[in-house]
Amino acid sequence: MEREPSSEKMIDDAAVERYFDGASGTAPAAMSMMVHEYNLPSSAVGYRLSKELRTIGAWLDAVGESARVLDVGCGAGAWVEVFANRFASAVGVERSFPMVEAAKERVSHLSNAEVYQGDCRQDLPDGPFELIFLGGLCMYLADLDVLDLLRSLKSRLSQGGTIILRESTVRKGQLLAKGEYQAVYRSVDLYQKIFDEVGIPNVEVRGNSGYTSVVIAEELVDLRRKLLPFLPKESLLLGSLTWSALRAASPVSFWALPRTLSLLKISWPRLQNHFFRLRPLD
Repeated sequence: MEREPSSEKMIDDAAVERYFDGASGTAPAAMSMMVHEYNLPSSAVGYRLSKELRTIGAWLDAVGESARVLDVGCGAGAWVEVFANRFASAVGVERSFPMVEAAKERVSHLSNAEVYQGDCRQDLPDGPFELIFLGGLCMYLADLDVLDLLRSLKSRLSQGGTIILRESTVRKGQLLAKGEYQAVYRSVDLYQKIFDEVGIPNVEVRGNSGYTSVVIAEELVDLRRKLLPFLPKESLLLGSLTWSALRAASPVSFWALPRTLSLLKISWPRLQNHFFRLRPLD
């Protein structure tokens, strides 16, 4: 496929690993949902997860209860817990040791859940799996690694199985985050090209409104830090007040505002997020 300027060698994998290994000084659940740098309360994490579950609920309902599920890049284990409560078994793979420890603790009460440390590019368990989930993993991988990973996951799917990706996106092209935190944010169109190259034509896309709500809060925290520098940059109280105000005005702040800006072609918030359902073997 014809790509935008490639992410090859533009993502420093060692920097990605260092960033998430630093979770030992942060609540892993907050870091896994990327709210830890904005002092947002734990209720923001719960809100986002509940909205995400509603967004893809029909996709999960279409998977039989006897399914074996693989969560690649499982973070602190929120989705492993979800899958273990819905399906026969769930396996989580995560590279970051602090995240693995948090995930293991989270699912320790579930006999059908397992989490282990491994690199998705070489440490995947054998299939077949009826459902494979990637919750924000491809954004930390170069293009060729994404292609190789999707091909590897295809080979681990059962007949009629499903791959679900949840990825942060931009509206056009791609955006590279550099420095201590490294990521590549691709547009939906670029992901579609990747899926085509892997040979997965059957793709369904849904916007992630739960993510958008949290990003709106994060953008407002950044704005407050910029416009009101005399207030403390790090404040659990201010973060909680920001989230509470947005939740109280949610029909406007979380629904009307982002839709109106989208209709006006105003790119705010800067980042979006989408779920992709891939069904390569139907």
